[in-house]
Amino acid sequence: MKHFRYSVLILCAAILSIAQKRDSSDIPPYKNPSLPVEQRVQDLLGRMTLQEKVAMLSGADWMQSVPNARLGIPSIKMADGPLGIRSWAGPSAETNAMVSKNKVMTTAFPAGVAMAATWDTDLVQSVGQAIGQEVKAVGRDMILGPTVNINRTPLWGRNFEGYGEDPYLTSRLAVAYIKGVQGEGVIATVKHFAANNQEFERHRINAIVDERALQEIYFPAFKAAVQEAGVWSVMSAYNKLNGVYCAQNSFLLQDTLRKQWGFKNFVVSDWGSTYSTADTVNAGMDVEMPGGNPMRDWLKKPKTQKAGNGSGWLVAEKVLPEISSGKISTATIDDNVSSILRVIFVSGQFDNPHTKTSELDAPPQRALARKAATESIVLLKNSGDLLPLNSSKIHSVVVIGPNAAVARTGGGGSSLVTPKYSISPLKGIQNRAGQGVKVSYALGVSMEGEDPSKDTPEAQTRSRNEAVDAAAKADAAIIVVGRSPELESEDFDIKSLDLPSGQDDLIEAVAKANKNTVVVINAGGPVVMSKWIAQTPAVLDLWYGGQEGGNAIADVLFGNANPSGKLPVSFVKQWKDSPAYGHYPGENLQVDYAEGIYVGYRYFDKQKIEPLFPFGYGLSYTKFDYSDLKVSPNKVSSGTPVEVSLRLHNGGTREGAEVVELYIHDGHASVDRPPQELKAFGRVDLAAGETTDVRFSLDQSAMAFYNTAKKDWVAEPGQFDVLVGSSSRDIRLKGSFDLQP
Repeated sequence: MKHFRYSVLILCAAILSIAQKRDSSDIPPYKNPSLPVEQRVQDLLGRMTLQEKVAMLSGADWMQSVPNARLGIPSIKMADGPLGIRSWAGPSAETNAMVSKNKVMTTAFPAGVAMAATWDTDLVQSVGQAIGQEVKAVGRDMILGPTVNINRTPLWGRNFEGYGEDPYLTSRLAVAYIKGVQGEGVIATVKHFAANNQEFERHRINAIVDERALQEIYFPAFKAAVQEAGVWSVMSAYNKLNGVYCAQNSFLLQDTLRKQWGFKNFVVSDWGSTYSTADTVNAGMDVEMPGGNPMRDWLKKPKTQKAGNGSGWLVAEKVLPEISSGKISTATIDDNVSSILRVIFVSGQFDNPHTKTSELDAPPQRALARKAATESIVLLKNSGDLLPLNSSKIHSVVVIGPNAAVARTGGGGSSLVTPKYSISPLKGIQNRAGQGVKVSYALGVSMEGEDPSKDTPEAQTRSRNEAVDAAAKADAAIIVVGRSPELESEDFDIKSLDLPSGQDDLIEAVAKANKNTVVVINAGGPVVMSKWIAQTPAVLDLWYGGQEGGNAIADVLFGNANPSGKLPVSFVKQWKDSPAYGHYPGENLQVDYAEGIYVGYRYFDKQKIEPLFPFGYGLSYTKFDYSDLKVSPNKVSSGTPVEVSLRLHNGGTREGAEVVELYIHDGHASVDRPPQELKAFGRVDLAAGETTDVRFSLDQSAMAFYNTAKKDWVAEPGQFDVLVGSSSRDIRLKGSFDLQP
């Protein structure tokens, strides 16, 4: 009997094993997570009908791709970024105006330009990670960020979203952000490809950009996103580039993105940026957004039509006839759909779809937002060491200005995040000042356009006089000026680099009444300061600091934090000094990038124009000493890295952080090259009196320029100068090396 039972057990085990093998063999390969991604993609693609494939080329609604219930293909649920998560229910003009109870509320991190001012790649990656976590928490799969378009003109309405004027700095921060987001299994979307550098007529404007400028200035961040960060999605731009809309530009989407850079993931259109069917599909556009009824309703609106939006070209009823006529091949459709499926598998969305949780704006995210805001603040001027405010001498402070009692967390448009809370500068200062310092408030001047009754000359004079009276009675005056999301936003460019109406007059008047006047700029980019900079002892740039901006500026004002931000953009003395002046916004719907590679500090250095504040500039409450520069080897063969080291010493009495900037000068090239170009940087934290070694490694890309004749990057033999300093105009150490043939 015992032997019989043993035999039965063996038989049952054998039957179970056979059943398991049969069950395993019955699982379609695309559903087997143990198989290679490409095998899964091809298997799933082979099971799809042509109609099912074509359906995936157009969105299902405002921010969602088309799912396939038969085969279990999930939709990709998108959300606006890059500064946090905004409502995905419709256009920003509508959802930003929703009443609070209907809004999506998430952590509002500092604007991209503020994050760039930290020059801190680790911090940017942490912010990307936190945003990725919140994307999952709201049950979405994809964030529309980062924005990496170069700050060509200081008037661009979306400069605050990007990382400044330099392609190297922008590249490093873009890679960090993408790694943070995608490390959470969330799709990052680098945007807008390419040369989207103004909002004026963005749907119709034709940007004329020469090949070298594209390769050296406007492409590097996208290239790094693809080749270093492995970004899962690239968004095309609204504008035309050299005569062809970006959404149907095969030079961009096929020749450059896929063939040169090896991009294998999917391209998504900017919302309403498509104008053809066959040309768009053949160029490599994979997902047209938006789609469905929301797209159709939106296209009917006069405002949508007036702006020049285009959409609805990749819907099945338009694509299928083009396939039948031979204008689009089925192989092309397979390529488009494969790109989408690949990301669905690689990101883990197919096997582990995101589910909504309640983990939003948790204490770690709030702490990170505050750290980011604090690190981003740039100390522009500090005559007589007025800052930090000394509580033994300063017993009363008046906080003045249109941005003092209101938290301006970000610029307007699709990146504007609605946080659960936000701290205004006034509130932050009140929280920090404590019992020992009396804090009062005066409006001084209203924000232009917010309350017309306060914009009249009489009303401005009355408010200004009230502020001057309060300032005369206080030990120190802190004026918080800048712009608002209604004045600095997507959809339009800034009308002037001057501060909005009445703000310059306010600063002049208060500075005369109180010698301890501090100006805080709360805006997304440079402002002209010529009317008051000379008589104002201290100036800080808060940028758009997110929900914790008020706490951050208070920490810096009172010395709880040492300012360490550095400018990612040059501040001009006047608009006429900008390299884009005279070539913006263009004529007859065409803008010529006549300055070529001479954008930002490259132009000011070349033309010997003194900016108000140079690229890379930022003061500290301590001082840093540079010494012992070593460049090795001094003669290097092609392909061998150059090692650069130096000693950095904190010679002050406070802990602080310094950003060490390394520029390269090539004085022997066969083509015109800028006097210097940023090629490395490092943020270093040092205690008072501490010294450390700072090291950089330069590969051949740091020496190369784009050769238009060879269609390739070239590093020509000869001497290269290594320039190390605290800003582009504060070079402390110089060395050189020879690149051998």
